[in-house]
Amino acid sequence: MRQFLSLLLGLSLFQLCSPACAQEDEAGLQAGLEKVYLKWRDAMLRKDAKAWASSITLYRQTVIRNMVVSERQVFPEAVFASDVTPPALAGLRLLEAQAVGDTAHLVYFGRIDMGQDKDLIRENLLKLKFARENGGWRYDSNRISRLDGAPEVIKDLKAGKRPDFLDTPEYTPPGSMPPPPPLCRVPDYKAGSKLQTFGYETTMSMNGIHYDPVRDGLDQQILIGGLVNGHNEITLRMKPVPRPEGEKATLQIRIYKLSKDPAKPGAEVLRWQAPESGAPAEVTLPIEVKP
Repeated sequence: MRQFLSLLLGLSLFQLCSPACAQEDEAGLQAGLEKVYLKWRDAMLRKDAKAWASSITLYRQTVIRNMVVSERQVFPEAVFASDVTPPALAGLRLLEAQAVGDTAHLVYFGRIDMGQDKDLIRENLLKLKFARENGGWRYDSNRISRLDGAPEVIKDLKAGKRPDFLDTPEYTPPGSMPPPPPLCRVPDYKAGSKLQTFGYETTMSMNGIHYDPVRDGLDQQILIGGLVNGHNEITLRMKPVPRPEGEKATLQIRIYKLSKDPAKPGAEVLRWQAPESGAPAEVTLPIEVKP
């Protein structure tokens, strides 16, 4: 009953809130989220692994850790190896501070400086993403949208107009975060895949990681968890999709053991192609790797 009354009270307060109240709430959200982002940014600049881990979401931390070890690099040292500087917020204009459920974002417009040459700094959009964990906000990730080919958008933004794209799903926090992926193994070899799937929607799984479905396209991935000496396996789940009349469905997967030297080609360790009669609904393919 107490929770029900609290919900009713919350709804009533929201409905009675004036525009000035809403602006105040947005300003408070902005201040809180910016504080979280600047804590993460400071950790990156100081190369402080403990502060970095305490300021970023568990989901993003796990994704980054898995990618680092799959690239055969050292975690967390590799997190701080990039020459790119996290963008400063000074000089940027806030377009929106919005929270939905346990997710939120800040959207800015301006000249985004990431440590590149000054003549390469352009007026673009910066979206900072956040998620609530253990009762508090944590930074998750950012996205920069280039406006090189949109002079009218830049003109409207400079005139102070609120852009319509802020109302699209892309610029609306999703409300919840996906669960963190499992911690992958530390592989013996960095590995990659090349999947060609036309006439099928194909989902690939390996090392406990499920990749996004690919439909009528070519997809290349660095395999999380890579390859180890001995037995490995990959699973494909395939679902037929319509093709233009006269075009045959085709599906091929290739797995490569990648060299530490990016200039050297990878060594193919698996190639499988669906039969012309049609792919099965699911297939698990063994990959044997010798030292």
